[in-house]
Amino acid sequence: MNFLKNISTRTKLAVVALLAVTAVAVPVAVHAGPSPDRPTKVYSDGVKGFDHPTFNSFTNVPNIGDERQFFNGMYPGGKVFSDPMPQVKDGDTLTLEVYVHNDADPSLGDAGTAKNTSVKVALPSGIATKQQAVASISSSNASPSVVTDTLDLSADNGGSFQLAYVPGSAQEHGNYFNGPVSDSIVTTGAPVGTRGLNGNVEGCFDKMVLVTLQVKVKMPQYKVTKEVRPSGSKTWSKNINAKAGDDVQWLVTFANNGNTELDNVNVIDQIPAGLTVVPGSVKLIDGTYPNGVAYGASAIQDNGRTINVNIGSYAAGVSAYVEYDTKVDPIDAKQCTPGTLTNKAFAAPANFGAVFDTASVTVAGNKCTTPTPTPTPSPKTPAVSCDLLDVSQGDNRTVTVNDFKFTAKNGATFKDVVLNWGDGSTPLTTNTAKGQTHSYGADGTYSITAVAHFTVNGKDVSADSASCAKQVTFSTPTTPTTPGAPTQLVNTGAGDVAGIFAAAAIAGAVLYRLFLGRRLSRES
Repeated sequence: MNFLKNISTRTKLAVVALLAVTAVAVPVAVHAGPSPDRPTKVYSDGVKGFDHPTFNSFTNVPNIGDERQFFNGMYPGGKVFSDPMPQVKDGDTLTLEVYVHNDADPSLGDAGTAKNTSVKVALPSGIATKQQAVASISSSNASPSVVTDTLDLSADNGGSFQLAYVPGSAQEHGNYFNGPVSDSIVTTGAPVGTRGLNGNVEGCFDKMVLVTLQVKVKMPQYKVTKEVRPSGSKTWSKNINAKAGDDVQWLVTFANNGNTELDNVNVIDQIPAGLTVVPGSVKLIDGTYPNGVAYGASAIQDNGRTINVNIGSYAAGVSAYVEYDTKVDPIDAKQCTPGTLTNKAFAAPANFGAVFDTASVTVAGNKCTTPTPTPTPSPKTPAVSCDLLDVSQGDNRTVTVNDFKFTAKNGATFKDVVLNWGDGSTPLTTNTAKGQTHSYGADGTYSITAVAHFTVNGKDVSADSASCAKQVTFSTPTTPTTPGAPTQLVNTGAGDVAGIFAAAAIAGAVLYRLFLGRRLSRES
């Protein structure tokens, strides 16, 4: 171990692989999120492991750091995993990684093996400028039974984005098993294991595994274009000349230029005074209606001053067109002509802001000033959140939900809440969380989480938060006893290098080629 401290990080990784003393390099970044608070041990040469299965509770681990920070991500073409990730871009495929290490002392044998171990990565379902993914490792006999860590992401241009899991991308990497992990890793969780996907993770560093998966960054990009032409012309322009009584046609083009489908796109067009919309002329032209489909009278609002239509949903790279006719109002001899009439069109997909463009018609004659109409506000964006979970502990290892609060506004409706009691039991789905109770079968520390489900624009949306997660601990008082003197020092698997060198050399060679080769470029 003294030799390891005096050589470079890259060389150290190769030697550590051979000795099966530690794992691959996982860069450590300061970020919020590890939970729950749990006993930890500072790693050093010869330190004992824990006397029970527990995950990611060592600190100061060579080339690892603090194991509680076990969830990180890497940019496309990158060599370093990190948290946070502040520079995601539209179209990026990010690699996320979960480090899974059972810190039980290897001398415990099967008693130190974590059973029914699974990994879950909860990806944010909405679209926002800042996103947070949550990774959890759970086991039926580990203490605590669930540990979590977060990964914070934001776009390099400050824009809104969403994350989409790449199906089939989840993989496990280890000394004894490498292979695909179930796609349930992003829903209910997926089993992992030291020697296969059987949920059994053995104690010691050489028995740890890494779980990776990929997510796609989808950042909406869209624009609207406004144009005008004289009736009968085939050429659209930004400005034309006209006179009283002329027929004028207007075109609003909406284009989805990003990689994200945009739903419930509203087009709002403000008609300046001096123009009158021809009834029945408002129509939509798109891939579904290549020859156009006319809107009814409700498309023309505010006494003819506004056109307001919902043109539907559009996939990436798809455009749609709204076309309508106006007539330039007549002017008697005592009136001045309105001069240049500017028409402004807005487009606003659901959950996003509005973009606009203008075109104009200049009416010949004496000019007069026309007040600029007040823009019609963009539709309000639905908002959902999980705000509060309050529980209390009772006798016989019972908990009761005292209160549960959520936010659902601007068209969003609450559907139900899923209460996960943190002990491996079936989560409870209910629309009345307050007053619900649960009993635990054994002492321990449990993390209770609530995930609220909503209906937004006909789609299911979920929300969780730190305020909707609580931890409870049950312990039965015992009479302290004076421990006897140990008859033999416990071998941690990481300190007694000489004793395990022969057996680990073969496993280490496999590790070096199949596991740690992918991480030699990573800086600690």
